[in-house]
Amino acid sequence: MTATLLRASLLAILSVPLLAQPTPEGMTATVVPLPANASTPLRLPNGDLCWFDGDEVLRQAPGQPAVSLLQLPAPVFASFLVPVDGNRLLFGEASSHRLWLVPLQGPAPTQPLATATWNYDAVALDGQRALVSAKTGGFGSPDNDLVVVDLTTGATATVALLPGASGPVALAPDGDLYYATASLAFPTPPGQTSVLRLRRAVLDAAITNGTVLGLADAELVFAGLDAASDLALDDDGDLLFTDWFHNQVGEVHDATGPAPWLGTPLLDHGSAPGAASLQFLPSPTPGTGVFEPFQPGSSLLVVFETDFAQSHALRCVQPRQAVLTTNLPSPLPTGSVNFVVSGGPTVGVGLLAITLDTTPGLVTITLPGSEQPLGLAAALFGNAILWPDLFDAQGTLTIPVTNPGFPLPTAATAQALLLSVNGVFGVSSVLQPTFGS
Repeated sequence: MTATLLRASLLAILSVPLLAQPTPEGMTATVVPLPANASTPLRLPNGDLCWFDGDEVLRQAPGQPAVSLLQLPAPVFASFLVPVDGNRLLFGEASSHRLWLVPLQGPAPTQPLATATWNYDAVALDGQRALVSAKTGGFGSPDNDLVVVDLTTGATATVALLPGASGPVALAPDGDLYYATASLAFPTPPGQTSVLRLRRAVLDAAITNGTVLGLADAELVFAGLDAASDLALDDDGDLLFTDWFHNQVGEVHDATGPAPWLGTPLLDHGSAPGAASLQFLPSPTPGTGVFEPFQPGSSLLVVFETDFAQSHALRCVQPRQAVLTTNLPSPLPTGSVNFVVSGGPTVGVGLLAITLDTTPGLVTITLPGSEQPLGLAAALFGNAILWPDLFDAQGTLTIPVTNPGFPLPTAATAQALLLSVNGVFGVSSVLQPTFGS
C-alpha cells in the first residue's frame, strides 16, 4: 500500500457522514463487585485488590479470601490508598488525619508514619517521598497545601499553597505534577476548576531549598472544568478526571503537550452510581499500544463506581483491537473466502488491504486529526489490493475475496483500517493467510 494510495483511501473514508455516538467504541470493560463497605480501592499490577473497609486495609488475590494489611483501633474515614513502590502503600484517613505506610508483605505497622490535617489525595514522587494534598489550615483556610512526606522518617514539609479547597494530584511519567483546583464555594459553581502543572524541576528545587510554591509557579493546563475530584494520566498524555458535577469520567486530551483540549467524556454514568476515583495501570509491555479505542495492548483504567451506600464496584476499562480472521483455514482454497473483522465500530467504515508479501514488522503512523498511533503491517506498503466496505450494527465487517488459485501455497499479509462514526481511526490485528490451489 503506497503512501499516496493510503492517503487517497483515507480521504474517501472521511467523506462518509459521521453520526453521533453516545459512548466510545473500541474499549472493553469488566466490572468487579466490592464489599458494601469498601472505600479507596486499589488494583495491584498482579490483579490483587486492596481496599479499606472502615477500620481495616485488606488485600485479596483473585479467588482467595482477603487478608489484613492494617487494623486500626477504631473506624475512620479513608482519604486515599496509593502505591508508593512495588512493596508499600500509603494510606491516609481524615478522622484523625494520620498517614500510614502499609507493607504488602510482612508485619503491619504499629504506628502511623505522619500526620497531615484533612489529607485528601497523594502520589508517590519516588520510593523515598510522597506528596500529599491536604487542607492543613482547616476548612476556613483560603489555600490547600501540597505536603512532601519522607517515607523513611515521616518528616513533612509544605512545598506549595494553592487557592481553593483540596484538589487531586497526579504524576506524569516525566515527573511533572498535575493538580486540579476546587472551589471554596458551596454549592460549587460550574466552570471553576482548573488543571495546573508544576514542573518537576521547579518542584524538586522547592523541596531542596525549603521554599513554598504558589499559583504563580504553576502552569495552567486547562481551565473551565465543572469538577475534577480525582485525576489519572494515561500512557499517551491524556488526563482523565472524575466529574461528579455531570456524573462522568472526563478527558483532557494531550494534557502533557502544548495544546490540551477537552474531549467527549470517556464514561457517562447517567443516573447510575458514578466514579469516585481513578487509577491508571500502564501496559506491562510498553510500545504495544496506548489507551485509545481500537488499540492493542493491555493498559487499564480502573474506575471506582459507588453510590456511597450500597453499590461498590471497580470498572476496569481497556482498549480492544478489532480482530481479522477468515471463515476458512489456511491454505485457503480456490474460490470465495470471507475476510471477517470483528470488534469493529458499529456502522463504521472499513478498508481491507491484502498483499502477497510477508515482510515482518509494523510501521507506526499518525493520521492528521487522529490522536492514536496506527500500527500498519510493513508488508502493506508495497502493492496491496484494497476493499472498502461498511461495518454492520454489531461492529462486524465481512468482505468476500476470490482466490484465483496458486500452483504453490502463497503467503500473504492482510489487515483492515477502520473508522468509527465518532471519527476514531484504528487498525485490526494483522493476519498472514496462505492462498492455496
